[in-house]
Amino acid sequence: MTTTSRRHFLAGTAAAAGATVVLSRTGIASAAAPNAGRSLVVIYLRGGADGISLFAPLGDPAYRTARPTVGVQAATARALAGPAANSFFAFHPQAARLSALYNSGRMAVVPAAGLPTINRSHFDAQAMMEAGSFGQGFGTGWAGRWLESTSAPSDNVLRSVGFGNTAPASLRGYPSMIAYSLGNLSLLDWGPTRAQVRANTADSLARPEVHPLLQSWVEPTLDTVDSLATLGSTALPTGWPNTRAGRGLWPVARLIQAGFPVEFGHVDMDGWDTHSGMGSPDEPTATMSSQVIELDSAIGAFVDLIGPALDSTTIVVMSEFGRRARENSSGGADHGTAFPMLVIGGGARPGVVGGWSGLATNQLVDEDLRVTVDYRAVLSEVLSRQLGATSGHLSTVFPGFNSSPSSWVNVCR
Repeated sequence: MTTTSRRHFLAGTAAAAGATVVLSRTGIASAAAPNAGRSLVVIYLRGGADGISLFAPLGDPAYRTARPTVGVQAATARALAGPAANSFFAFHPQAARLSALYNSGRMAVVPAAGLPTINRSHFDAQAMMEAGSFGQGFGTGWAGRWLESTSAPSDNVLRSVGFGNTAPASLRGYPSMIAYSLGNLSLLDWGPTRAQVRANTADSLARPEVHPLLQSWVEPTLDTVDSLATLGSTALPTGWPNTRAGRGLWPVARLIQAGFPVEFGHVDMDGWDTHSGMGSPDEPTATMSSQVIELDSAIGAFVDLIGPALDSTTIVVMSEFGRRARENSSGGADHGTAFPMLVIGGGARPGVVGGWSGLATNQLVDEDLRVTVDYRAVLSEVLSRQLGATSGHLSTVFPGFNSSPSSWVNVCR
């Protein structure tokens, strides 16, 4: 096997995407993951996605007043039909695949989720959300604590993967989490045989500045690379969206489709900071429409590729905050609070859940849509009902938060 073929899938894919991958493995013995064989994939919309464009509250009398030029029109909106038909909300006109997933009974939507306190700073809101804990000095992320609390010595190196511009903060804390820019996967001097790899890396790994943990990664990494070599070409398949979201979701989808034990996947999609020039929802080339099309087509491609594996895969779409209820004078919307969380796939209970406070002036909080559901309640429910998290796990994952079923909103069966 050539050097290229040994490392081609991960290195080639991420280099093409300009991405970072997080490969996680632990050497700490504890309880095994309680629900092996299931996957959670988080798609994080960075920049503060405009939720009331993506998932428009057309039945709210104040919507048209709040959004006179950038609002979704009832005539072109994607209606919510199927087993959980809903005439109050509708998807953005460009969200064809998302609306189809909802209408086929594969999606739950929490229209007004968010942080428990108002924070309109991208940096601070993202840091708080990915930490899953507030004011307690944690330098770890909620997903990292979940993986660490359910780790076992036999964990596969691909138990968690993250693709984006940086290592996802939500994965911090998994004891042996290491992030690489896969355009430069040169920690090991890959050769055609394992013996050559060991010989070529022995001196490097023995250097005092190299963490001892890296020693334990050699054989598992070689095992993983050998397995990945069976996956075929790194090129995006014909028809797969060659976009940021598409390139990020492609390797996650391919790994899940091939049966790799990916328990947690994280993919970033940026570009949602729409302060101005959002444009008409009916125009596909408009700024907001382009964002929706990118997200929509990437999720559609992901679902198509994994096929039946969607039954054991849950996709959660979230953002650090939404946008202000009222559009501004620049044809955009400023930083807000509540945003819609989408829960798609395995075990999703179809419907719109979690409450809606309204867009009328007397229903807003500091000009913002009121948060009716703490985002941690949604993640707690998914972790529990889809991945088997216990109350003990959840108290570690979201310290200081009541993660009991009393806080859940029935996004999962």
